[in-house]
Amino acid sequence: MNISDFFGLIAGIVAVIAYGLYFRQAVKGSSTPNPSTWAIWVLIGIINSFTYFSLVANDWRQGLVVLTAATFSLITFIYSLFRGRFSRISKIEIITFILAVLIGIFWRFTANDRMANLFLQAIYVISYIPTISGLARGRAKEGYVAWVVACVAYLLSAITVATNPRADWIALVFPLVNGLLGNGTIAVLTIYKQRVQNNTL
Repeated sequence: MNISDFFGLIAGIVAVIAYGLYFRQAVKGSSTPNPSTWAIWVLIGIINSFTYFSLVANDWRQGLVVLTAATFSLITFIYSLFRGRFSRISKIEIITFILAVLIGIFWRFTANDRMANLFLQAIYVISYIPTISGLARGRAKEGYVAWVVACVAYLLSAITVATNPRADWIALVFPLVNGLLGNGTIAVLTIYKQRVQNNTL
């Protein structure tokens, strides 16, 4: 096992922990899953899984984080759907979902894994907006622990790609955009709001 594969396995394990923590938060009511955000993550997570593997030479250890994200997004979405733990859906969420569907159609018709995967990362960025907006306006709540652990998982995933000489550079965009930018923004905002609420700032 080389160093890239090692980091890939560790990233996958940490990602399972992160999503497990989030699921626990959702069950306890300390997190409010946004319906369209998780629906979008299910949709693009599936497409992302197929397109991402071609970028990392079909190495399952390199794509373990991607598979984990898609699987746990589906689990969280289904749980939240039946438990009614959803926040409200806004116009931007509907637009984001439509864009995700259009990218899926583009991928199916062109079979261009590289471009489809790159376009998906833009959708990932947009998909965080409803959750960030909900937190900022007090319409949603999140615990910071799962988001911080997710950042660690995606940082390890980025190291995995960076140390893999067979990986396409586009494979690095997913852990940086989805992992560090998206999860990191929510983690920072959640910590900030908690400190404000506790009057510790």
